[in-house]
Amino acid sequence: MTTEEKVMNRWIVVIGAILIQLALGTIYTWGTMTIFVTPYLNVYSPEAVESTATVYIFGLGLLSFAITMIFAGQLQQKIGPKKTALIGAVVLGAGMFLSAGMTSLIGMLISYGILFGAGIGFGYVTPIACAAKWFPDKKGFINGIAVAGFGAGSFIFNYVIKGIANPANLEVNDPNFVADVSKNIPLLFVVLGIIYIILIVVGALTLNNPPEGWTPEGWTPPAPKEGSVASGLDFSRNEIVKFPQFWYLWLMFILSAISGLMVIGSYASFAKSVDASDNFIYVIGVSDFVLIGSLAALFNGLGRIAWGKMADILNYKKAMLLMFSIQSVLMFLYFTTNIDVIYFTIITCAIYFCFGGNFSLFPTATTDLFGAKYLGANYGIVFTAYGIAGFIGATMVNTFVTLFGGYLVLFIIMGCMSVGAAILTFIIQPPKSPENTLTGEPRLR
Repeated sequence: MTTEEKVMNRWIVVIGAILIQLALGTIYTWGTMTIFVTPYLNVYSPEAVESTATVYIFGLGLLSFAITMIFAGQLQQKIGPKKTALIGAVVLGAGMFLSAGMTSLIGMLISYGILFGAGIGFGYVTPIACAAKWFPDKKGFINGIAVAGFGAGSFIFNYVIKGIANPANLEVNDPNFVADVSKNIPLLFVVLGIIYIILIVVGALTLNNPPEGWTPEGWTPPAPKEGSVASGLDFSRNEIVKFPQFWYLWLMFILSAISGLMVIGSYASFAKSVDASDNFIYVIGVSDFVLIGSLAALFNGLGRIAWGKMADILNYKKAMLLMFSIQSVLMFLYFTTNIDVIYFTIITCAIYFCFGGNFSLFPTATTDLFGAKYLGANYGIVFTAYGIAGFIGATMVNTFVTLFGGYLVLFIIMGCMSVGAAILTFIIQPPKSPENTLTGEPRLR
């Protein structure tokens, strides 16, 4: 069905989505932030605040982000993506501005963990749901572009954070480091808060849903056929949680995401493993981790676009199967990267590339399985899987390394989890419901 009503250029929504995601993706700058925030908190704290404790700020932020998406997805269905994204700008900005006045770990857990994370949750789902309605003909590719900014945001803002917090570029062991950095932390949060709000507000103003019944010119929705990976139906959130397909997808997300997160959270400490004399055990201990981290962030963003496009070419099931399989091989090989810096860098970037694919393939799978009409609400509940994986991956790496007696077992188990995600990909099939369960009428998109 088409409409004669004049509509906006749909690519404007994509630009807005990228602007929003650039701001939201800064949650992954915590690795850089904690270098400056931890000594700042120690200036005011009567007890030493270790970096191992501040990682809970990041973990709580990811959890708050995912939980908030449950409500944000439903809210954008009622009030629209623009207003929901603007709420996200307000909540995220409040978290940043309050962080400027926090001098304790608990305070930072509330402001930067809970509030900042919640703001991301309100903002993240809106461009995905809106873009899906504008691009039914390019679902995977557009999902990839829409969230690519999230992967690239940390790459850009890592340098902004360093420039504001440590303009003199002092080394951590410099005696003036703590004093010089600490005086800049409140300003850092305020400046970042202003930038993030501007990016989200400008992006939010582009988020208008297309008119009811609109389709891209020259494109006709394909009719569902036997063996299709898409259901051809629209299901509400209350319905999808009753389907086994939802729980398969949810578990696949946990298994795949936690595999990537565990490596992302441990690759530097793995490389810098030391012996009893504090000497590096592996040659990769001398790697340029700033360079590797920057390259990995770019591959994270590229992976979102590439795997999304792959889903359009193949379908989400084949793309997922390929990605999970490659990821499992990379995990099984990862311990062997301790022999060479270049080899270590390549495999690390490849894992980031696969990890990024989760964020374009899972919304695409959610659309194909359960329809685009309620994507915001449906993906919000699917995304809780990442909240669980994110919190565990952010806070439990050292615990698992100790429990498993080293990195070798950790990487092997992560490889097995990726294999588990691949197996579930074989099992999952589109749900079938010939009737609307609420009205008894035939179900059509």
